[in-house]
Amino acid sequence: MDRFGTNRADVVGDPLPKGFHPTIQQWFNTKAFVQPAAGAFGTSGRGILRAAGINNSDLAVFKNIALREQLRMQVRLESFNAFNHAQWNVPVRDVNSPQYGQITCARPGRINQLGMKLLW
Repeated sequence: MDRFGTNRADVVGDPLPKGFHPTIQQWFNTKAFVQPAAGAFGTSGRGILRAAGINNSDLAVFKNIALREQLRMQVRLESFNAFNHAQWNVPVRDVNSPQYGQITCARPGRINQLGMKLLW
């Protein structure tokens, strides 16, 4: 496939054969796809492979503190991906890449932020 996603590979085998277990080193059977001939579109369909799912939980805790009659201070703690689950990105789809079929990066891990604001 070219780098812009406009070309599709030719399917020459089963991308997920029986007994195959995806890992980040090989998310699908890379031998099931080959570069199509020049000028050909390729035989693979759209969306025939699935990326890793997303397991994300965001949490927030805040406290309002009265300072005066109409003045409050709010303190908040927010946690994104609070349980720090791995959120894998899609595997490399370029058949000519040495990392073809591998997951080479992930979305950010847990991010915490602390904030304070005045409400009047």
